Amino acid sequence: MNCSVFGECGGCSLPLSYADQLDCKLSAFEKLDLGAPQAVFQSPHKGYRARAEFKVYRDEHGLHFAMFAKQKPVIIADCPILLPHLQELLSKLKRLLNQDLAFASKLFAVEVLGVVGGGSLLTLIYHRKLDQEWEAQAKLLAQSLGTILIGRSRSQKVIISQETLLDLVSCQSGRYTFVRYDNSFSQPNPYMNAKMIDFALSCVGANAVDLLELYCGGGNFTLPLSARFRNVFATEVDRTAINALKQNLALNAIQNVFCARMSGEESIQALSFEREFVRLQEVCLRDYDFTHLLVDPPRSGIGDRRMLSFMGRFENIIYISCNPLTLKQDLEILETTHHIQTFVVFDQFPYTHHLECGVWLKKK
Repeated sequence: MNCSVFGECGGCSLPLSYADQLDCKLSAFEKLDLGAPQAVFQSPHKGYRARAEFKVYRDEHGLHFAMFAKQKPVIIADCPILLPHLQELLSKLKRLLNQDLAFASKLFAVEVLGVVGGGSLLTLIYHRKLDQEWEAQAKLLAQSLGTILIGRSRSQKVIISQETLLDLVSCQSGRYTFVRYDNSFSQPNPYMNAKMIDFALSCVGANAVDLLELYCGGGNFTLPLSARFRNVFATEVDRTAINALKQNLALNAIQNVFCARMSGEESIQALSFEREFVRLQEVCLRDYDFTHLLVDPPRSGIGDRRMLSFMGRFENIIYISCNPLTLKQDLEILETTHHIQTFVVFDQFPYTHHLECGVWLKKK
């Protein structure tokens, strides 16, 4: 990849050609003895990343965006892995900030979020209070850049015109509109995300009735999968994510999904009828016939034996993993009750050691 700081900034920790870095990851994956994946989904080689954060660094030449590798600043003149319009946005932003150093005073970080359709959300993070003068200048900056803009400082969030970015995601079950927030999780590689959604959809056959989804986030899988099930019961512990999911369901007029803010342990208690929850008064859990379970846990995996034992009850498990090591540990337990039907990998993070996995398990 043509990048002046390739392998130096810390972002791309596997600075090889695209083919070589993928071979390196697949070789490491092979050593885990998980078996050969049935498919390897490759990412675009550049222009694939939809979000990034840069620190602001100043020297005698002005203001720069930078990454810190080994506590030393590495100036980022351009970042080829970002969506092309985000690269253009950052280039123009840097030029405008250097023309108004008063506005940029005590600015210490910049975050960008984009969508494939061309929209963007820019967050400027300061070490000072943002006053009305800043807000007036920020409105002009947002207009000049053609972006949604948010200013943040300690205990302060200033929204310029709007807070969210709309993202249109296309997959095998249709097209869905999602709201994206500046400080909440979304899949960083939209091209691989579409492939992951399609994989999850491929695990659903004609016998599907109802879906249970744990760690549902803002509904990345929930919305597309809702088209293949009678009803979906989705849980998530993060309040912002649940609020985003409710917005996304309303935006897409989806009415067969019930979502609840619940931890994994609370989900087990509710679905095992061990405990009643006020927040579930509007739903009758006994009416569900769960034929499928979908989990997309954090990098630490599932881990908890009680949760893994609970998962063992389901006929079909769709497991999306961002860490093959913790996936292997979880599979050692899940394979006592299930066999692997399909195993695929996604190169979600090119030029890093990370590899995303998708597994469909069926009950023995």
